[in-house]
Amino acid sequence: MAEDPFEPSAGSDIDAQRLRVEAVGQPGQRRFRLLALVDGNTHIVWMEKQQLQALGLALEQMLDQLPDRGPELDGPQLPLEFDLQTRRQFRVGRMELGYDESRNRLVIVAHDIAEDDDDGEPSFNCRMTRSQARELSSDAAVVVAAGRPRCTMCGSPMGPGPHVCPQQNGHLPLSLAETDTEVDEG
Repeated sequence: MAEDPFEPSAGSDIDAQRLRVEAVGQPGQRRFRLLALVDGNTHIVWMEKQQLQALGLALEQMLDQLPDRGPELDGPQLPLEFDLQTRRQFRVGRMELGYDESRNRLVIVAHDIAEDDDDGEPSFNCRMTRSQARELSSDAAVVVAAGRPRCTMCGSPMGPGPHVCPQQNGHLPLSLAETDTEVDEG
């Protein structure tokens, strides 16, 4: 039977020293990732835009539901750099979010999509303070919103060319000049 992923094994330190989310690439072809520095090691969790958005919203909702525990005493934030060449990276299939009440920390658990099974050990887990979770949630919202604009009618991302909207039955809007020409030719 697998250990509880929200409870670290004896002697393990899974507190995140630094967390960041970002998009890599141009809108329409962006890839999204969570960068985490845990115990001096960089972990990169690649995910879909919808997964990043869901993570940010879930963190926000969990923070709203947690009882107030007084002020957080975070240590000084050291300017720690991520190792972007790390071998500790994978594409996420399933993510879980929990709360470690004894340490007053939120916990992220992620499973590699290539090894995703219900009984398997997580590929990544870390604890974060409430302030780290707030910042991560806020950053996720900013990164997701920085993509292509969404169609106001169907919600689909719009590219640089004409947008074929399912709400308009796949038709592109015609200008008045175009409709006059079609009538004259008909």
